[in-house]
Amino acid sequence: MSKYSGFVAVAGAALLFAACAPKVERPTAEMARATTLIDQAEKAGAQRYSAEDLQRARDKLSAADKAANDGKGEVAQRLASEASVDAELAVARAASGDAQRAAREVSRGTDTLQDEAQRNSQQSGTSTTPPNNIP
Repeated sequence: MSKYSGFVAVAGAALLFAACAPKVERPTAEMARATTLIDQAEKAGAQRYSAEDLQRARDKLSAADKAANDGKGEVAQRLASEASVDAELAVARAASGDAQRAAREVSRGTDTLQDEAQRNSQQSGTSTTPPNNIP
């Protein structure tokens, strides 16, 4: 077998394998999921608490769309999945930020009530502590 025929055989085999390789179609479901999660993150206030995660999700979704348009379905699928994860993280951080803000408000309200009770007890001359002899 000559060098030329060996090259042709290898090239032919490579083309055959490439033709038989599974082609990943446009990852429509993954991209729709990422889009939905990004929308949820925006509605949850992620721009306020997790702007970087939200922007990273948007960027990856945009890159996934470009990869899909370029026929790179596998890359698009991976990027769309990563965009979903980033959007979920943004939602979680937004929820955490809201919970922390609510906890601070409750704490301030409790402090205000305690201060008010203290002032009232000092003005009336009574104690806010219950007596120890109550059964």
